[in-house]
Amino acid sequence: MSPILNAVFELRARANHSNFATSTNELRQQWTEPTDVFSVLLLLGGDIVNKALAQLSGTVLTPVTFSFGWVSYAVTTFLASVGEVKLMPSATESPCLVITAKNGYFRSNSSWVISRVLSDYESWMDPAVRTRLEKMLDERQHYMRLKTRKGTKVPRPRQTGLCISIYEPSKAQTAGEPAHDLVYWTGLGVAVLQLVTAAIPIEACLNGETRNGLAARSSQNTYVLTRGIGAQHAIVILGNGRGLNLEDLAVAGQIRYACSDAVTRTCLAGISALWVSLLVTAAGVKTNTWFLLAVGGIGIVQNVLVAGCRRDPSALGVHLEFREVIGEMTAMDALIALEDKYTKVGRSLLPIFFPGKLLPEEVARWDALKAKAIQEAEAARLDMQGRPIAEPPESWTVHAKTFEKT
Repeated sequence: MSPILNAVFELRARANHSNFATSTNELRQQWTEPTDVFSVLLLLGGDIVNKALAQLSGTVLTPVTFSFGWVSYAVTTFLASVGEVKLMPSATESPCLVITAKNGYFRSNSSWVISRVLSDYESWMDPAVRTRLEKMLDERQHYMRLKTRKGTKVPRPRQTGLCISIYEPSKAQTAGEPAHDLVYWTGLGVAVLQLVTAAIPIEACLNGETRNGLAARSSQNTYVLTRGIGAQHAIVILGNGRGLNLEDLAVAGQIRYACSDAVTRTCLAGISALWVSLLVTAAGVKTNTWFLLAVGGIGIVQNVLVAGCRRDPSALGVHLEFREVIGEMTAMDALIALEDKYTKVGRSLLPIFFPGKLLPEEVARWDALKAKAIQEAEAARLDMQGRPIAEPPESWTVHAKTFEKT
């Protein structure tokens, strides 16, 4: 091989070795003192911060710790203050219906609170509901075995019929005021841990030198929460004058509110500017960056856990007390049993779960329940003779009284 080619190959080998060494040094330096990554991470995860704040809001103190994503959330909040003024997360992740029992009107829910109450239901439902549901599944499996040849292996179904849980607003707790659970208090503990972590490099420096809408109350209406046709569960919340007006709450997310006042917009603008300043400052930090990442990492873990944690509805301000459960292998039998005990409630769900034409025998059963309800209403009317006439159920006076504090 000619000396020229040898020289060329030698130079190329040296260049490759030099590039490899440079890349290795850059990677080592980045993992030793990561610099730019912190400022980038501050822009990620704003939706997680939003959901964590929604989970813990409702009181004076909202213990959501510092984490990655606060910069983007702060800017988004400022934009919302001059736009639609909607700070709560969307309820589209878990759609459901809110049915008013007395008239059968239903609304597509847009409230994040109602959405979480229903989506977390299996974690907080009363043990009697779970027991009844297990019995319904066993009954359905037994029924299917009777319809098959002897010896046929019939798997246990995962869903059958309709399980209706009856709850009543708590009389001991005020609706709309969240209770503090373990998830709430973890925020304070994590904040202390973050301060300790942030203090480590400060202490090291000293040794080296000198040494983050509620609805109306007192509702008398009975409401039903369900995902609609095909759902396994329906939650009936009886009206006793102590609960929230779920009709108002369900449509709160669709209402366009007026822009916030100048003071609020100014404060949010200032907070957004401070967060952006932190972003710029963080980009210039060259030492002890792992401690910044540790503080943000601890916060993001806490925010993720808070945002995704299943909680009792009392932690969201919806205080309920269990009364009973009605469950049958078929949705029709469950609705009829519900209507027999709670007039108008079962009928209000009929067009939701059975939008089509009913069978003649089903029509006869519902007609019998209707006749029974008419007789009971007539007896109640005769019993009320001579007493003051109650206000019409749909009057604005009744609606106004739901805002009264009890």
